[in-house]
Amino acid sequence: MVVLSIRSLWWLLLGILGLRLASLGLYPLMDTSEARYAEMARKMLELDDWVTPMFDYGVPFWGKPPLSFWSQALSMKLLGINEFAVRFPAWLFHLGSCLIVLRFARQECDLRTGLYAAIIFSSTTLGLLGAGVVLTDPALGFSLLLATYGFWQGTVHGNRRWALAGFFGLGLGLLAKGPLVLVLVGAQAVAWTLLNRQWQALWRLPWVSGLGVMLLVAVPWYWLAEVRSPGFLDYFLVGEHWKRYVVSDWAGDLYGSAHARPPGSIWLDLLLALFPWSLWLPLLWLHYRSYLRLPRYFSFVALWALATPAFFSLSGNILWTYVLPALPAWSLLLASALQARQGRTLLAGVGSALLLPLGLLLAALEGSLFERPNNQQALASAWQKRQASEPAPLYYWGRRSYSGEFYSAGQARQLEAFSALPAQAPFYLARREKDLRHGLGELQPYDCSEQLRASQSVLFKCQAP
Repeated sequence: MVVLSIRSLWWLLLGILGLRLASLGLYPLMDTSEARYAEMARKMLELDDWVTPMFDYGVPFWGKPPLSFWSQALSMKLLGINEFAVRFPAWLFHLGSCLIVLRFARQECDLRTGLYAAIIFSSTTLGLLGAGVVLTDPALGFSLLLATYGFWQGTVHGNRRWALAGFFGLGLGLLAKGPLVLVLVGAQAVAWTLLNRQWQALWRLPWVSGLGVMLLVAVPWYWLAEVRSPGFLDYFLVGEHWKRYVVSDWAGDLYGSAHARPPGSIWLDLLLALFPWSLWLPLLWLHYRSYLRLPRYFSFVALWALATPAFFSLSGNILWTYVLPALPAWSLLLASALQARQGRTLLAGVGSALLLPLGLLLAALEGSLFERPNNQQALASAWQKRQASEPAPLYYWGRRSYSGEFYSAGQARQLEAFSALPAQAPFYLARREKDLRHGLGELQPYDCSEQLRASQSVLFKCQAP
């Protein structure tokens, strides 16, 4: 019989978290989403504007609230403008989530189950990615987890402090993603209350002071954002939430693109997000009888696990990162099932936990995985080194490069029309290799010489005619 000690499980969890922390600065920011959000956080720091995130200089970003940008900008202010600093807040959000998962499982089951759950959560595909990615989802995931745990503590254990912490989590969620947090937490809370007939416990929550905390956390920013940038509330609340959910080809997105998917695709995304632990999902059926010993706890966790994918099953726009708030619940369910297994099954689970963290670290150290056109670190760095002796502006021909903007401190600009090129001074031009099949004929009579090739892109220095 194989039984891993509590100490061994602690070391395994710390090892996974440590590997992820060590990898944060080993690979470049990649277009489009990660580099775009990182550049917006850098602009927030540069412009010292902590109210309105900027999509570009002078162009306010109405697509997301500022919590993730605040955390990333503050981290860069303290640690410098680099990949580690801008990814570090996501790691902290993940660490906070692990601590809540540990506390939840230890109180309701035992410490071993909590350690299994934190290990599973940290070693899934999306859990590992979310622990170090420049997106809004890690902040949302932590906020939802705090709100969910606060609801449990307030209704089941009558813990007023944790109930207020749950309302605080709702306020953070409003600053992380928006009213979506109210829908996801509310749907699960109402369903669980109905199933377990916990209406009296629900009414005993500190609603007045709790809602006051939530509104105090979130409302000031929403008010300031509308004052500073009129039209924000209409676009964000109506467009980004209602229309994005029900209109698959919604054309109002000013900052990205629609992600139309067939209904129900979110469940396939869930399997990918849980990998390699999605291979262990049959254990939930094999050990479902053990869940009957704690009916309120397991019904709570099961509804939590189902709420997010069920909500997005009918959505017209889906990204696989949307299932991140459900991962702690699935991890808790799998941990309870794994706890009942011994021998080879348990050893295989340990191997699953190390598979992706080690793979990511090796990929980051080897580097070839990131040699793609959406990585402009090398070209932007080469341009910056030439500024001391040969100062000249940097243009990206074709699509906008957020990675190029981040690594050039916002100085790289998108070239939309050749008439905008300098009339006399030299300039640098970045172009993807696949877009150079017909050469640089469009730039005649400019004299352009190749300076560098990296990440399937080419940097030219061009002299004006």
